[in-house]
Amino acid sequence: MAIDYQKTARELVKELGGNDNISNVTHCATRLRFILKDESIVNKERVAKIQGVITTVQAGGQFQVVIGNHVKDAYQFVTELVTIDENADSTGNKKAGIVSRIIDVISAIFAPFLYTLAACGILQGILGVLVALNAIDTAGGTYKILNFISWTAFTFLPVLISVTASKKFKVNTYIAVVIACALVCPDYIAMVNAGDPVYFLGIKVQLLSYTSSVIPIILSIWVASYVQRFFEKYLPIVIRNLFTPMFTIAIMVPLTLLAFGPIGNAIGGAIGGIYNTLYNLNPIIAGIVVGGLWEVLVIFGVHWGITPVTVGNYANLGYDTFTGLQASAVFSQAGAAFGVFLKTKDKDLKGVSASAAITGLFGITEPAIYGVNLRLKKPMICGCIAGAVGGAIGGAFRAVSWGYNMPGIATLPAYFKAGHAAQFIGLLISILVAFVLGTVLTMIVGFEDNASDNTISDNESVSTVKTAATDDENVATEAEIKNAAPVALVSPVTGNVIPVNQVKDEAFASEAMGKGVGILPENGKVYAPFDGSIDAVFPTGHLVGMSDVNGTQILIHIGIDTVKLEGRGFELKVAQGDKVKKGDLLVEFDKDLLEKEGYDSTVMFIVSDPTKNVNVHEGRKEAVKDCAFEIV
Repeated sequence: MAIDYQKTARELVKELGGNDNISNVTHCATRLRFILKDESIVNKERVAKIQGVITTVQAGGQFQVVIGNHVKDAYQFVTELVTIDENADSTGNKKAGIVSRIIDVISAIFAPFLYTLAACGILQGILGVLVALNAIDTAGGTYKILNFISWTAFTFLPVLISVTASKKFKVNTYIAVVIACALVCPDYIAMVNAGDPVYFLGIKVQLLSYTSSVIPIILSIWVASYVQRFFEKYLPIVIRNLFTPMFTIAIMVPLTLLAFGPIGNAIGGAIGGIYNTLYNLNPIIAGIVVGGLWEVLVIFGVHWGITPVTVGNYANLGYDTFTGLQASAVFSQAGAAFGVFLKTKDKDLKGVSASAAITGLFGITEPAIYGVNLRLKKPMICGCIAGAVGGAIGGAFRAVSWGYNMPGIATLPAYFKAGHAAQFIGLLISILVAFVLGTVLTMIVGFEDNASDNTISDNESVSTVKTAATDDENVATEAEIKNAAPVALVSPVTGNVIPVNQVKDEAFASEAMGKGVGILPENGKVYAPFDGSIDAVFPTGHLVGMSDVNGTQILIHIGIDTVKLEGRGFELKVAQGDKVKKGDLLVEFDKDLLEKEGYDSTVMFIVSDPTKNVNVHEGRKEAVKDCAFEIV
C-alpha cells in the first residue's frame, strides 16, 4: 500500500511540537533535517513509528528524520504546514561544535544539486561505454555535444555552489551568481592561459583556474554575506538597492582573486592531498577502512564531510578513488538486508528487508541500515565485514569512478572508461563479493527474528576500527634516516626547472601532493630518472609513478588538467610493473598539441612521501643528465 506522505507530514509536525517548535527544516538525499527550539519535548519513539518514517537521528544540533527515497515528497508537505524562520541557525544551537557546523554547511550546499552532478557523471560513463563499443564517433558532433554537456556541471560547479551557498549564508542569490561567474568568465580564463603577470591596484594576482573548484567560492560567498550586510546597514535607502550589489561584487571578486581563491585552493588541495597520500600508502588498507566504516558515518549523518574531497578529485585528477571503495560498503549492506529476507520467517520483516535490499542496490542504504540491519545488529556487523572485504578487492584493483555518482546499479557506467577495463572489472568483483558475502554472513551468523524495535537507542554506539600496516622490508631505522646522504634526482625531461609552488595547479603548488619541482619542457620526451619499477600508470599517459630499491617513490604528472584529453597526444612506453633503467623512455607527448588545446604543459616531478624535503636546482636542465632536486 502506498504511503500517504501528506499524512506523514501532518503527524511529523504534530509530534515535533507543531509550527511553534520548528525553527527550520531542510532535506538531503534521504533525511528531513529539523531545527527545533526544544528537542526535549519530542518523543522519538512516537516519531519513529509514524508511517513513512524509517528512524530518527539527533546529530549536530539537528533532529533528523530518515524518510528514504520519498524525502522530497515529505519535505514539500512539511513546508506547507510550517513557517520557516529564515534567520534560524541551521545547526540548531550554540552547542554544536565546529565539525558539526562544517558538515551542516557542506550538506546544505551540496544536497540540492547532487543528483544533477550524478546525472552528468552517469552520462560520462555511458559515453565511455559507447566509445569502447565503437558505437559512437568521437570526432562527430553527437559525441562532442554530449561530451561537453556531461562536463558542464563540473566546469561551472562554482556557479551551482553559489546558488545554494547564497541561501545558506543569506546572500542575494544574483550577487552570489555574478561573483561565481566572474571566476569562470572566458576573459579571466584567457588571462590564466596566457600566463602574463596581472596586477590589481598594484597587487599581483595569482592566476589560478577556478573551474570545478569548491572551497574558493564557498569562502567568497561567506565573506560576501558580511560585506552585503554592511552596505545594507549603512547605505541610505534611496541608493541601497543599486549600490549594495555593485559594491559587494566590485569588492568580492578582486578579494577572491587576491586572497580567498588562493587560500581556498590551498585548503582544498591539502584536504585532497591528505586523503590521496593515505590512499597511495596502501590502497588495500584504504579499501578495508572505507568499505568497512563508510555506513557507520552514514548512521551519524556525518558522511557529507567527504564530498569536497571527492569533487576535488574529479576536478584535479579526472577520477575519484574514494567512490570506487565506497561502492562495496553500499552493496554489502544491501546484501545483508537480502540475507535477512532469505532467512527470516517473519512476513512483515521479509517484506521490509526485500524492499530495503532493492533500494540499497540503487544506492539508498538508509532503509537497509535503519529499517533492518542496525535494528537487528548482527546483519549490520556482517555488512561492515563484507564491505571491508569488498573494499580491499576494490583497492587491490585500484577501482575508481570517472564521474561523480552515488554508488548503485544505475550508476555503474560512471565507473567504466575505455582503456581501464581491469579497474572496472575489479569494481564489479568488489561489489559482487560485498553483496554475496553480506548475504551469506548474515544467513550464517543469524539474528533474533522477533526483533521489533525500529529506533536507535541513545546509548547505542558503534566502534571504529583502527587499521595500521607496515612493510618491514622498506622501513629504515631512525639512525639510518639521520645518517642518510641527500639523494640527487636527475630531471626526467629537458627544460627549465622551477619550484613546485610556482606551478599553476594549486594541488601541486600547495605541496599537498608532495614536494618537488615543475619543469617547463622543451620537448615531449619523459625519461626514467633512476633504475626502478613502474608502480602506477594511467593509460591516458599523463601520469607515471616510480620507485627504486631504496623505497624512493616519485610521481611524474604531465601538464595541468590534461586528463581531460583522454590520452590524445600521449604515448606510453611502459606499463605498471615494468622494470626500467635510468634514461629509459617512459612517455612521449605532443607538447604542441597540449598548448594548442589550451593546456599548460608543465611537468610536475614530485616525491610522493610528504615527509621528505627537497633542495631545488633551478634553471635549464638536460634530461637524465642534470640534477633537478635533492631529497634531504
